[in-house]
Amino acid sequence: MTRRRLRLPLLPRRLRLGVVTLVAGVILYYSVFAPPGSGTIEMGPFGIIPYSTWLHFLAYVGLGGWVGYALSDRSTSIRRRTLATFLTTWGYGVAIEVVQWPLPERTFALTDMGVNALGALVAAIVWIGLLRIARFYRLSSLDDVEPVVG
Repeated sequence: MTRRRLRLPLLPRRLRLGVVTLVAGVILYYSVFAPPGSGTIEMGPFGIIPYSTWLHFLAYVGLGGWVGYALSDRSTSIRRRTLATFLTTWGYGVAIEVVQWPLPERTFALTDMGVNALGALVAAIVWIGLLRIARFYRLSSLDDVEPVVG
């Protein structure tokens, strides 16, 4: 019995990379300047984990998701694309922490790097699952679709 795969649209590569750049830019902006809710919100949902930790986690899950999507048409193995998604996303988080280091109003924190890595890992794991059940197709026009190996 042939397993039916989920069909998902694959935006043009330039657009996918543009969104990755936009998301990375937003993360950079809020990492260098005051983040949303700074000074007003201390705890995140459930009152257990600090708000800033939630923001780090969600930002890197989001960035990792877009990086994974940007790489989804590569002809390399799922394992390599997943590793590239994780390393690119986490590496960006490490770079942001290094940028924050000399800034007097920001702090360098290994715990933030760990949370960034966790967000990147969650995004990579979701992509492993998605790439196993989905097939992407190129959007060449609104009416025409071209299958992509995936």
